[in-house]
Amino acid sequence: MLDLQRGQKISIQTVCRTWTLEVELRHQGPLAVDVSCFGLDSAGRLSDERYFLFYNQRRSPEGAMALSEGASGGTARFQVDLAALPDHIQRLSFTAAIDGGRTLRELEQGSIGLWVRGEEMARYAYAGNEFSGERAIVAGELYRKNGDWKFSAVGRGFNGGLRALVESFGGVVSDPVPPPPPPVRTAVSARTTRQPAAPAGGPPPSVGDILRSLPPHVCTRMEGLARRCQGDLDFLAPLYKASFAALAQVPRAAERDLQTVLCADASGSMFDLYRGGRVQQMFDKFFALSSTLSDSGALDCWAFAAKSRQLEPVTLDNIRDYTFSQAGGYERWMSMLNYQYNNEPEAMRDIMMIYGGLRRPILVLFLTDGRLQSDWEIEEILIKTSRFPVFWQFIGLYGEEYGVLNHLDEIDGRHTQNAAFLKMEDFDDFMDSGFYRTIFANTAAWLEELDRKQMLP
Repeated sequence: MLDLQRGQKISIQTVCRTWTLEVELRHQGPLAVDVSCFGLDSAGRLSDERYFLFYNQRRSPEGAMALSEGASGGTARFQVDLAALPDHIQRLSFTAAIDGGRTLRELEQGSIGLWVRGEEMARYAYAGNEFSGERAIVAGELYRKNGDWKFSAVGRGFNGGLRALVESFGGVVSDPVPPPPPPVRTAVSARTTRQPAAPAGGPPPSVGDILRSLPPHVCTRMEGLARRCQGDLDFLAPLYKASFAALAQVPRAAERDLQTVLCADASGSMFDLYRGGRVQQMFDKFFALSSTLSDSGALDCWAFAAKSRQLEPVTLDNIRDYTFSQAGGYERWMSMLNYQYNNEPEAMRDIMMIYGGLRRPILVLFLTDGRLQSDWEIEEILIKTSRFPVFWQFIGLYGEEYGVLNHLDEIDGRHTQNAAFLKMEDFDDFMDSGFYRTIFANTAAWLEELDRKQMLP
């Protein structure tokens, strides 16, 4: 049996030699643990809820996925036939969440194992001392790559529990209605009520709830921003509330002052999105996120097409109509950057020339509508920059042909997991809180890895 470390990836064909296997989640401790499996599409989204397995939905339509209790208490098993899964299911994400107000810190021992015909082939183990306030974990994932399936030991925690997990995969969760008890109940089950088209149930978190969940310096920042969101800036108030509420679920993202850099696609295919104000709305979201994570009050801004250029920072003084007025507005950006095509690698290299030598964490928000210039160059840059404290959060907006961005987790040779991709088929795909929580969760996992590898002073 292989003992896996967090972040390690293995080939299912090599290790298991079959596409039919069982995935066992085992948890020991004074906790009730709910397990589930999310069948995700190429964008990492739960686009087909029939492939969300939990206590009340134990089989996928064709039977390629099934959930059952394990042989002993505290275990659950998923039977998986990878060859029978439809093409649109590209990834299976296996998760566990804690009931009530308890946290993974109280977990004695947990693991996710791959079993074939009664023999355990590989296992990733984790313990409570690896966590703090997290209430849910993505334990591991199976995903397609080049005709093979691979398994990744993920071990990524979420403070918000099962709700945060579902929303991070693009779903919306209502407050659960107590279900009738299942015929057999063990310490492990998976239960939630999911309403994909309905708004989240229950009242939103109060300001007091948010303040109690955040570090003192972040609360001070929040209060200062709230005082400034008056008059012409009142449109930022709901964004700040959503951002801080999401941060309260993932407070690790705020443990360090994080410099945020925005790099926005200004090629010709983006023209209608700029003209219709969609890109300006994204700038509003990004600015709220940036000032949530830092006291600087400024979001460094770049635009790119065939060439790239650094613009004036986004601030409270210019955010309202930034894309329409700054440096002549978006039409001027497109003209001076040669709007006829987009060159992501050049923009990434230019950003590294400015920020690569800084010994502090940098979050790059990279907005694009796809049709990437060069997959292999982007992959090469991500490998080289994985030894720097720079995280690339790619955001796809209304586009297609995202190439390597759909397979970032499969890039081998990186020192850190320094990139993530969030695809938005529609501007309103995510509620603001879900949008922010996804980015904060990605950032927090990366910061934890930097600390573990002692890459920050």
